[in-house]
Amino acid sequence: MANILIAYYSESGSTERLANIIQGEVGGTLAKLDSKPDLAAYDTVFIGTPNHAAGAAQAVKEYLATADLAGKTVIPFCTHGMGGEQNTASDITALVPKSTVLRSFAVKGAEVAGAKAAVINWLTSIGLK
Repeated sequence: MANILIAYYSESGSTERLANIIQGEVGGTLAKLDSKPDLAAYDTVFIGTPNHAAGAAQAVKEYLATADLAGKTVIPFCTHGMGGEQNTASDITALVPKSTVLRSFAVKGAEVAGAKAAVINWLTSIGLK
């Protein structure tokens, strides 16, 4: 398995809890985006965000605007209230044009605690489980 980074931005804690579930299934390193993780050592980078105003959180957009993810596999994931994924994955995809972006995952923040089976199904469907 490639070196995996699970980078995320979380305000309420839901996205952080989802990142922890993902790490429990694929391993890798967890990092909050505000810590500006060094991307050089990673081939696969999960990017987690809450849905803010129908898209990725501004903090995620700002991070990705300066991050060098060229040649890496990027995997978006998000938590939301009732709005679903909306534009979170497309926002992330647009900011990493030189990366391979795999299918994203979205779950209601209130349902993260019971999302392990859905996470496993998603990881299996994208070839990481």
